[in-house]
Amino acid sequence: MDRQIVDNVNTITELVDHINQKAMSTRPTSRQLAALENLMALFGGVKKALRHQLQQGDEPAVAPMLLRMLQLCQRHPGITQQGLAQRTGRDKGQVARLIRELLDQGLLSRQDNPEDRRSHHLLPTAAGVAAVARFEQAEVEVARLLFGHLSAAELGGLNTQLGALRERLDQLVPEADAR
Repeated sequence: MDRQIVDNVNTITELVDHINQKAMSTRPTSRQLAALENLMALFGGVKKALRHQLQQGDEPAVAPMLLRMLQLCQRHPGITQQGLAQRTGRDKGQVARLIRELLDQGLLSRQDNPEDRRSHHLLPTAAGVAAVARFEQAEVEVARLLFGHLSAAELGGLNTQLGALRERLDQLVPEADAR
């Protein structure tokens, strides 16, 4: 009986060791974690650089997230609030708050949707179009700073790698769950 208990304990120990080794092999390496940390720092740096570029003019600076929403409204004239939520993956409440802020700042207007009285078509005002133009110029400057030194082949390779990373993230967090 004692031998059987010892054998069972050894079997369990071997199983636990096997599971632990498998877990260790799937843990990210320190280089992978460093790459993630660098990527997150880069995102923060890009946002900071965009804000800096936007503050250079005489016009009051508008948050990049608001400008991104406004840019979508300009690229898709008459888009609805629901359409913005679908395109951005943001929840309806957050989109509603962003739209309200853009309306309050006079950068966006809304018109009744003749097909659905519950929704409105969103259109940038003249001031909104000018704000988007400043934002796009800021994007150009930041892109030039980050990628201007890369060859076409290097930039193509970077875009391929970034696209693959986005696909992996999409597998982890499907679009419906991202909201």
